[in-house]
Amino acid sequence: MRLLQPIAVVGAALSMFACSGLTQMQDTVTKFDQGVHSASAAQMSLFRQVQTAECTRNFYNQAFSFATAEKDPKTHEYSKAPLDLTASCTPQELTNAQLEIRQKLMDTITLYADAIQTLANGSDDTNLSKNSQNLASSIQGLAKQQSFTAVKATNAAALNAAVVTITNLILDHAKYKEIKDAASSVQQELTTIVAELKAENLSDAQGLASKADSLTNEFQSALLAARDEKGPASFLDVVEVHITLQSIVAAPPNVAQLNDTLDALVAANQALARATNGGAIPEISDLISRAQQAATLFNSSK
Repeated sequence: MRLLQPIAVVGAALSMFACSGLTQMQDTVTKFDQGVHSASAAQMSLFRQVQTAECTRNFYNQAFSFATAEKDPKTHEYSKAPLDLTASCTPQELTNAQLEIRQKLMDTITLYADAIQTLANGSDDTNLSKNSQNLASSIQGLAKQQSFTAVKATNAAALNAAVVTITNLILDHAKYKEIKDAASSVQQELTTIVAELKAENLSDAQGLASKADSLTNEFQSALLAARDEKGPASFLDVVEVHITLQSIVAAPPNVAQLNDTLDALVAANQALARATNGGAIPEISDLISRAQQAATLFNSSK
């Protein structure tokens, strides 16, 4: 009995260590999951800003054309310059259908993080909800049909293939015995998706800046005409335009910060691919911090 007692003590200690390790990993992966969801929220906010900027630009472009329409000296009728003050906007540069596809791309990443979370919770919690499984299956079907587009058309095939690989893991994540194996198996695919998102963010930022400059130029032209007509009284028009521009032209989005957050997401997944028992992982903390800042920034500028 005396020989068995030390063995029992060691066994109990090892069991406690294993439980502690699992708890650490659960905590680590929970933070990863939270960071991914925050990063996704910031990304979708930027996409919605793109739609809003187009609608704003289209309305004021229509208004400027209306205001500068010329009257025919013979008929005394103005040239056609329709101005619809009530119609709702239907974005064309980033259509609602395209926005939905981008939502599915972000869902791919968040569902992956959710799958890693359920895997970390152990054998009693290895399945995602039925809704999540259905969504993952739907996304995979879209990817197999090459529905996800890329900034460079030549990158579209790799993007769709990456989505297929990640959704395969989401739907069958229970086959992985360790978090690091699951994370490692999609590291390259996650990198591919993030690279595409970063490229699109840069393109969107340029488009938003261009629209803001165009609006400013049109207001400037209107102020010049007001000064010619009103003289000093046009000062009041200047003040009104300044206030109006501040309300309709948002500051250029800090896509550099958002792209850094996406890079942090990839780095955090790479850290999980190297992890054993979890614990403090600097890359996870960095993702949490950057993602929360990005989500706050982009949600406040919608």
